[in-house]
Amino acid sequence: MVKKKITIKEVAKLSGVSITTVSLILNGNTEKFSPKTVQKVLAAKEELGYQPDYFARQMITKETKTIGVLVPDITNPFFSTLMRGIEDILYNQNFVTIDEFSKILEQLYANNYVLVDFDDFVSVGQTVSGTDQYEAKSIFLPQGKKPVMLTETMVNYFEYMVDSNKDGVADAGGAGFAHKLVLDESGDIKAEYIDSSNNTLTGNYDFVPILEDFIKAHPDFSYRGARAILAVTGSQGIFGYRCNTSYVSTKGNDFYEQEKAGAIAIVEALKAKGYRLACYTYENGKYRDMNSAGITADLQSWTQQITPIIGNIDTFVFAQASDLSDYTGASFNVMYQTGFRYFISNSKDPSTEVNNTYVRQKRLMVTGETMVWYKERFTDKGLFDPNMVVDMTARGGNVPKAG
Repeated sequence: MVKKKITIKEVAKLSGVSITTVSLILNGNTEKFSPKTVQKVLAAKEELGYQPDYFARQMITKETKTIGVLVPDITNPFFSTLMRGIEDILYNQNFVTIDEFSKILEQLYANNYVLVDFDDFVSVGQTVSGTDQYEAKSIFLPQGKKPVMLTETMVNYFEYMVDSNKDGVADAGGAGFAHKLVLDESGDIKAEYIDSSNNTLTGNYDFVPILEDFIKAHPDFSYRGARAILAVTGSQGIFGYRCNTSYVSTKGNDFYEQEKAGAIAIVEALKAKGYRLACYTYENGKYRDMNSAGITADLQSWTQQITPIIGNIDTFVFAQASDLSDYTGASFNVMYQTGFRYFISNSKDPSTEVNNTYVRQKRLMVTGETMVWYKERFTDKGLFDPNMVVDMTARGGNVPKAG
């Protein structure tokens, strides 16, 4: 007869305290509790023979095996061919090509990584007072598989990226970027792209359709339907649609309503596929350098302009490589009151921290610069080998290192 695995819930029940209290004490955070409470929990653990789940323990102690990979987009065009001079240093340092991204996916898959979502390893409940409560939970991947999360930021297709003559219409001079996400005749999510002959093409010209095709070919790359996190700003609309009310005065109400409807259709399709949508601030703000009043104003714009289209979301990705220095102060409280519970920033040392009331994750940034100059960030973790990914020919043989 197989012996039943003892869970943390049973330890909490026997010791007469909450699951969160048990979790904190068993992970060494005893200073918040009385000696009597600590002893009750430890005694219950020994009596039941409880063995903490390794994955959940890793999550709580900030040593998660779930590695987050963040792909920036504002200076990260997925070029089919480079239509803009590679001498533009900022593009060269930051972009990832279609071919490079495809090779990254292939190597992640070959190295036994599988896409997961926060919901797969974080449980959400409520305290007696009604406050959200977050806890790490076990994740049971197929044998030999390792969890990874992907994030793409600034999935906006800004005007300057796709409109070279600034007439409000995407054109072939727009630096080779795709200019919006669309649904094809089958309802699949694709990207529109204007080639050098000014032909509008629909296909796999950006992150989402590339990932969708890869999962279609390798369905076991997605655990329980997980996809990626897509983070957007709001000041010029989302996913290539100019759906801000400011466009009413410049383009007319019919234009605005059409763009809004297009954006909503894409949002619904992305959510149905399993993508988690996130806020990247409204104005691409560097929150670390802003006070709570500035953050409040920025998020009010988000709530007024983007929430009616994208819905209420709980995930926030910090823009401009920033983060908050204090997760207890006024700035954090503004963000929390807006509804955000999952906070993502970038770091050379990825980690996930599951706190009582929020989750904080640091992710690896994938850019031309990091793949060329900081290869060990990816090889040491067994993610992928940049030497087999980077297209130095497309990059003109050189990727400058930021000063």
